[in-house]
Amino acid sequence: MKVVKSIFNFYLNSSIHVALAVAALVKLTFLKFEILEDNKYIYFSFFSAIVAYNFVKYANISKLYHKQLTKSMTSIKILTGISVVLLMYFGSQLSRDTLLCMLPFGLLTILYTVPIFPNKKNLRSVAGIKIFIIGVTWTGITVLTPILYAEGTLLIDVIIEVTQRFLFIVVIMLPFEIRDLQYDRKELETIPQKIGITRTKVFGSILLVIFLLLTAFKNELFSTEILSSVAITIISLLFLWGTDKKQSEYFCSFWVESIPIMWLFILVLMQSLFG
Repeated sequence: MKVVKSIFNFYLNSSIHVALAVAALVKLTFLKFEILEDNKYIYFSFFSAIVAYNFVKYANISKLYHKQLTKSMTSIKILTGISVVLLMYFGSQLSRDTLLCMLPFGLLTILYTVPIFPNKKNLRSVAGIKIFIIGVTWTGITVLTPILYAEGTLLIDVIIEVTQRFLFIVVIMLPFEIRDLQYDRKELETIPQKIGITRTKVFGSILLVIFLLLTAFKNELFSTEILSSVAITIISLLFLWGTDKKQSEYFCSFWVESIPIMWLFILVLMQSLFG
């Protein structure tokens, strides 16, 4: 049992799970916009997420992770190194325009971690913007860049999808902000710090209602889109309202981060049943 738990913890701590969530959202975009692809961009985004998240988490190992990860850091470093190689391999197969589109989001990731501002601050430590930077980065990588990769244009449906994806990412980040209330410095001014846990949940619920209502404004609207949007809204609401400052070890790191994977599974299921 200890071996299984150790493997599972490595799966989470090495960012494989969050990388699968990113890849799932990219695949979701391909399915929604009927983009025929050879998966090169999906593999690229998967390995990019492993490298980026491990860089963000472990560039300066926080007190929160240090004791837990000392033994597994060597394995995480090896995985990250392999991911860098595979990232470069799949990146070499993408167009220059696709890579240029990803560049701003890559820079955001670096600025999120590297202290370049006065008083040795990075974007992560700037009050009130952490969650929105993550929302912009994930949206750019999982919607905007895939559309460009497929040589698509910014039609109204794409703009709505970009808005929805941003709202969705912000909402599923709220449970993490609630969890981290006991660790975050007051200067960060996270949403739960500013308005409290209950109001944070209400705020997230309002964003999810907007997310769902935006679906109705799409030009190409199918029953699968409506049903999957309703389902993922309900699931996200349940996880949001089930979040507390004291929670189980895997509530956020596994279950909440699984929501994008659930969304992809639901859409695939709906398309197989009603498509």
